[in-house]
Amino acid sequence: MKTLVFSFIVGIVLLYFLNVALLKTPILDLHWSIHAALRFLIGFILLGVSFFYAHALKFKTAVYITACIVATDYIYDYYSHPNRFNLEIILHGMFMMIWGAVLGYLTAKYIKDRLMRS
Repeated sequence: MKTLVFSFIVGIVLLYFLNVALLKTPILDLHWSIHAALRFLIGFILLGVSFFYAHALKFKTAVYITACIVATDYIYDYYSHPNRFNLEIILHGMFMMIWGAVLGYLTAKYIKDRLMRS
């Protein structure tokens, strides 16, 4: 539990500084927060739980599914807000997916450990 909470707090702090440094705003608007949450959930479910922890997906399959979902989201975002598609946004999305994958793996491991103890 300590590593899960520690990685969550470190991720929140890094996310705040990433938003301030790259996006020049500490709080994202609602539209962009939805995109960031989507990337976090993709990392959490597909990469963290399904691939790294449960090995339910092969790496190639997990990368293809992730790439398709994220590319579709970036294409939609490009056509709806053309000034949003830049390197800072891509780096922010990569951070959200990596952070989601780490938390997904740690959460699945914590839940399995708790169930095994009970």
